[in-house]
Amino acid sequence: MAWVFEKSPTWRRIVAKTKESPSFYAGFAAACFVVPYGLGKAVMWATNPEVARKRDMALQAELKGRQTYHHESLAKANRQRLAVLLGEVQSGKHSEDRYEAALRGESLGTHSRGTTVGAQSIRNRTEDKQR
Repeated sequence: MAWVFEKSPTWRRIVAKTKESPSFYAGFAAACFVVPYGLGKAVMWATNPEVARKRDMALQAELKGRQTYHHESLAKANRQRLAVLLGEVQSGKHSEDRYEAALRGESLGTHSRGTTVGAQSIRNRTEDKQR
């Protein structure tokens, strides 16, 4: 603390004020405890998974209230696609075709039920229909 006292004029003023005024001393001591405590509480509240879960649930309820048939059908399609992809991974039948197509900028998609093995890229399908 001697180093801080020697180098910092602000710290010297704080020490002098606390020697002169007991009320300043009490206020400074309270600030030294209350401010870090308040910041810690705020950080713990903001990063608490339970609070985040409650916020997420409130947001989901709000979004479901504004949901239309279009949103429902897109969500259903996304769930089906995810189920197909996860099913492939679980069964071990997935191949590297999907990743090779992604590197070429194509998508094999999940346009059918069951599996995506042997699916054509979306780009190729649209080109075939235009011909």
